[in-house]
Amino acid sequence: QKTILMSAAYQAASTPNEEAYAQDSRNESFWRFDMRRLSAEELRDSVHVVSGAFNPKMFGPGIYPAIPKEVLATQSKPGKGWGNSSPEEQARRSVYVHVKRSLITPILADFDLADTDTTCPVRFVTTQPTQALGMMNSEFMQQQSKVFAERIAAEAGGPDVADTKSCVRRAIEVALVREPTDDEVQHGLALINELETTEGISPGRSLELYCLFLLNLNEFAYLD
Repeated sequence: QKTILMSAAYQAASTPNEEAYAQDSRNESFWRFDMRRLSAEELRDSVHVVSGAFNPKMFGPGIYPAIPKEVLATQSKPGKGWGNSSPEEQARRSVYVHVKRSLITPILADFDLADTDTTCPVRFVTTQPTQALGMMNSEFMQQQSKVFAERIAAEAGGPDVADTKSCVRRAIEVALVREPTDDEVQHGLALINELETTEGISPGRSLELYCLFLLNLNEFAYLD
């Protein structure tokens, strides 16, 4: 296993190379990493890590993430068999999420969680409109973007003294794990300013929406 992990093929990035691509466009010789989207569990856990809510606690019984009442209403007895974990417990790794065949946590179901009705030797990776809708509008993402914005305001100097530019820069650093470019910072400032001046949205809510925007970027959801 160590030999595999230390190999150049395993550690390769998806960086394009025109010469290599011309000779092996299908990457059969593994000259680059095939970029992939994070799995359902990886995506949920990454959102918690970036927002700052992540709970690294290990072991113990399964957890019950909050599920929208509209989803619970699909049961014959809404909410039956589904617990009520504390917010801190809900932020643990997805491997601890209780799996009920007839009631799958929405974000996990959206992003191709293993089929719970049949044996599932391989997961299929799909791209569907409901994935984008869930990442933008779900209660989970709305709540986590709020927590993320609170984290950024605190790390950029506190909610009373943090300036918007510092918040934008720090948000990009945390979400994308790299230094932002000047253009990215300016685009972020322009978006927040438009939300405040054109839409009449408060500064705090505008920052939340910007954080939600970052969590919806391909760069956040894909491993390259």
